[in-house]
Amino acid sequence: MHTSIIAAPAAAVGIEGGKILGSVGAGGIALVLTLILWTGIRDPKGGGGAGPAAAGGGGGGKKSRIRKRLTSDQAQWVGVAAGTFYMVAGSIWVVGRNLSDAFASVFTGGGFGTAGLGAVSLLLACLMYFRELSPGKAALTGIIAAGVWAQAGGIWGLPQALILTGAQAIGAT
Repeated sequence: MHTSIIAAPAAAVGIEGGKILGSVGAGGIALVLTLILWTGIRDPKGGGGAGPAAAGGGGGGKKSRIRKRLTSDQAQWVGVAAGTFYMVAGSIWVVGRNLSDAFASVFTGGGFGTAGLGAVSLLLACLMYFRELSPGKAALTGIIAAGVWAQAGGIWGLPQALILTGAQAIGAT
């Protein structure tokens, strides 16, 4: 006696249309990058668990610890990526572009002579390269730089082009 088992074909599991992360979108990436910045640059409420309570001493409640803390360089480049996606996402994320516009207008408004967006871009690049800022200030500088660089064009548009090309390649935008 022979019994045959007929199995229904399983749903195809795979990456549909090259979307490795599923349907994320620019707003979703902006939200995730903002969360990374917020959690990566903040000190924990419990003081990081580095005091006597963390060593087994007293202490009244659960202490928060940081798993990964962003360095100054990491924070500024995550800021550049976040600022890029703020511009692409639009909606509530226009604050990043407004911040960049306000910063650039300080230098391009005539108070410093004839200074264009290329000069402001160079100023930001020098600040990012030669100064080690705290992670919070580095992240803010990165967000501002993303908007200024995108508007300046030329070689300054390369970070935006690379970020958006990479995001499109994995189907995130």
